[in-house]
Amino acid sequence: MHECPEDLLYHPRHLWLRVDLEDNTALIGITDEMQERLPEIDSIDLPQPGVDLEIDQPCFHLHLPSGIRHLKSPISGRVLEVNRDLLDTPELLHLAPYEHWLVKVEIDEPEELHLTMDAERYTKLIESF
Repeated sequence: MHECPEDLLYHPRHLWLRVDLEDNTALIGITDEMQERLPEIDSIDLPQPGVDLEIDQPCFHLHLPSGIRHLKSPISGRVLEVNRDLLDTPELLHLAPYEHWLVKVEIDEPEELHLTMDAERYTKLIESF
């Protein structure tokens, strides 16, 4: 059984969002389900602060022994901050995927959050595989 913290929203592509509606921001990371499916991560490419992300566009790139895994943004927004710890130590994603976020974004289209699901729905999704 995978860990799915209740305070997060989940995207079907196995990304999570920790949304702060007061600040209109979200942290984005990968789920425990995704980290289990991935081999060792050699390095990560993250968008720079100030870059505009578009929903469903590749923006995070995980360099794996078998090649590059491109992850699409679960939401549109402007990158405010990147987790520099992951640039130096990408294996942190395997150790604690819910503690180590990829980027913090300012949400452009709050209505896109309807494409996410709560922990209960996400758990049902991953159990259906």
